[in-house]
Amino acid sequence: MSQPPPNTSLSLSARLALYLGPPSVILLTSLASPKTGLLSPLAFLPTVSAYRAWSSSNTLNPSPRAPLEPLLWTYALAGTCGLLSVSVSLIQLGICKAVSSLLFFHDPAGLKDFWVEFARSGVEGLTAGEVLKRAEIAWGWKNCVVNAALTFLAAGLGEEVLKYVPIAYARRRSTAEERKGRKRAYLDYALAGALSFSLIENIGFLYAAVEKGGSWSGLALSVFERVIIAGTGHITMSVLTALRATRRDYFGDRLSWWEVVGPAALYHGAFDFVCFSASSWEGNVGWIHPTGLGVTSVMFGSCLGPVASAMWQTRREWKGLEDRDRVRKNEDDDGKRYKR
Repeated sequence: MSQPPPNTSLSLSARLALYLGPPSVILLTSLASPKTGLLSPLAFLPTVSAYRAWSSSNTLNPSPRAPLEPLLWTYALAGTCGLLSVSVSLIQLGICKAVSSLLFFHDPAGLKDFWVEFARSGVEGLTAGEVLKRAEIAWGWKNCVVNAALTFLAAGLGEEVLKYVPIAYARRRSTAEERKGRKRAYLDYALAGALSFSLIENIGFLYAAVEKGGSWSGLALSVFERVIIAGTGHITMSVLTALRATRRDYFGDRLSWWEVVGPAALYHGAFDFVCFSASSWEGNVGWIHPTGLGVTSVMFGSCLGPVASAMWQTRREWKGLEDRDRVRKNEDDDGKRYKR
């Protein structure tokens, strides 16, 4: 009997999770919303693409890659955390509540009005006076500060810390010597966590878009926003953190925890802040998707800035590690020849 390729052996429980997990997610989604269930396989496309890339790389050179089974369980656990994202949202909301309480410390009525408007999911049924009052709050500096706290601190830093957890797990479960051999394992663990968390988040956004109603073109726009743009951002920022952690633990660069996670958190926060600013531009408090063509176009164009910047820095980090790998390999080869 032929042996499976290195790093690909799976236990029975892992195989069951692999074969039953995705169909179960699609089935449960279909029970809640048949239309969302029809779209949900699209949310798996980034995962399928990443697995094919891992499989191809593992076939050519398995030694730097992480084993498949712990990656599978990391993916499953991160997805479970994604299902519990309501708890994360409550923490994020708590941060915003604390910041807004400080901003409106001497204006309890203003604080109440702010959160009434923040909780709205639309402006249907509001009078002209209520819409004007809402716009005044949206264009005020206090709303800008709350948006910054929500996007950079609660969402940017909070979610990137969650995506760092698989890297911390990989670091803890391996010795320093093993880390030297599996120099791309951090990347694999980071992607497993980010892809799974993003999967559940994307299905949630698709569900919200479907339940809100609208045309198929509107749903196609939601797929483009969540799976293509936001999904690319999620993955790129996770890869960036993994590469910087590799610099710290494999090459010995003296990087603090913030220097590893911080760049991704800032890019993430900038992306979200652009979106919330576009919502505020149309007179909304909190997040309501812009409806105007001009505002939507500006939002898309501006969102590409943080994503493109993160991709540029990630490419530089990757190229730097590849160059250092080659230098180290040449030094090892020279040392072996010298011993001979």
